[in-house]
Amino acid sequence: MSRGLALLLFLGGCGAAPPAPDLGPRADAFHYTFEVDESLSRLEAEVCFDGEVPDDLRPIDAVGRRYLRSATGPAGPLPRDDRRGVVTEGLPDDACVRYVVDLEAAARERGGIQGAYRVGDDLVASTAVWLWAPHHRDPAAQVTARFELPEGVRVSRLWARRRGRYVLDERAFERTAYAAFGRFETRSVAVPGACLHVNVLGGERFVMQADALARAFEGSGVAASMMFGRFPVREVGVLAIPTPFSSSSPFGIVGRGTMPTVAVLVGERATEERLMTAWVPVHEFSHLATPYIGREDAWLSEGIATYYQEVLRARGSLQSPEDAWAHLDDGFRRGARAGTGRSLAQETADMQQTAAFRRVYWAGAAIALIADVRMRRESRGARSLDRALERLADARGLDFDPLSAGEAIAHLDRGGPPVFGETARDALRSSDFPDLRETYDRLGLEPTEWGGIVLSDDPDAAALRDAIMRPLDELAPLPRCTR
Repeated sequence: MSRGLALLLFLGGCGAAPPAPDLGPRADAFHYTFEVDESLSRLEAEVCFDGEVPDDLRPIDAVGRRYLRSATGPAGPLPRDDRRGVVTEGLPDDACVRYVVDLEAAARERGGIQGAYRVGDDLVASTAVWLWAPHHRDPAAQVTARFELPEGVRVSRLWARRRGRYVLDERAFERTAYAAFGRFETRSVAVPGACLHVNVLGGERFVMQADALARAFEGSGVAASMMFGRFPVREVGVLAIPTPFSSSSPFGIVGRGTMPTVAVLVGERATEERLMTAWVPVHEFSHLATPYIGREDAWLSEGIATYYQEVLRARGSLQSPEDAWAHLDDGFRRGARAGTGRSLAQETADMQQTAAFRRVYWAGAAIALIADVRMRRESRGARSLDRALERLADARGLDFDPLSAGEAIAHLDRGGPPVFGETARDALRSSDFPDLRETYDRLGLEPTEWGGIVLSDDPDAAALRDAIMRPLDELAPLPRCTR
């Protein structure tokens, strides 16, 4: 053995760590100015740094590399590197960098809501397409942004706003936000404890007017407030995107940037009544009640949202409690018939490849119901899944670090027996759908052979059902909301 190798092994055995790579100056404060052209085909960004300039700029998502057309510094074009993105190393202090993004190219690829998408004369373009940032930055860096737009063109609210500028924190660079540019109408509506900024894209395609669309989302927002007595977050941007393939709402997605954004497809011929009673908006709003949970644990995040899409619509008088129980039962039946016959843990891990969404979502919802019933019964009403989720939200908020299922469950089971953990552990290991028989007995739910469900009149069962579906007595006050 050579002396050099022996020394290396000795140092390794003593726990010495290899030297950290030199990442160059760290960005502590930087400021964006974004401009788009009249046709919404091109975005130009200027990033100005306070003090030393970091060594590179990178897109917040790798897809953004496809659409970068140029980057320049004070002395001209900047080099690009496949790994590092735009190389800014050696620029003078307080320098500014300009980069240009081809929005039209992104829209032609039709990346959908998660990429770029034309809606008539408006454009959906997520931050994955156009936001670049220094790779080496202080997580607490002071970052602001402003938009300079052609007359009549606006951008949907996607970050928090203070003193006329947008304020970005680390979540803006770690999570995608959904943004829209165009001449669309915006309505800001108040729900308990929060403001919803509803942006109506391609408005001429909707049968409903913008005011009716906003009222429908307001109703869904009030229902979502029936979990904690307030909407889960203080502010959210909503994109209402028309689709010809539904008379209600077939799909939605949540962005967890500095300020949550929710993009929702809405049927062009949907009515206010149909949209207000739709499950999709309530499902997406329910996601905001939990911190970000990694996709490998989607059974938990999607299961909770799927359970509450029915419970909260009943509490918000968007459907009857009887309909809510029937919809839950129908979902459980469909979930039990779906999947590839493997354990819930395996189904979740491969869900994107196998499309076993129904099995994963509804098995997670079954776990939520089983745990909620056990919490309420074993504590004589002192505990519930509502209160457990509120503790989790208070403890973790909208942290940008993903939360594992194990970490989330530890919070949910705090203050009592590990009900959620026990229920989840058994279900994750099994290839069978979670066993709901005991829970149904406690609730007085009697499934019929031909589908559907009968509610018993047993007073204890009825009281438990009512405790789950009953509207909250007190809600947070409505804030003043301005765009």
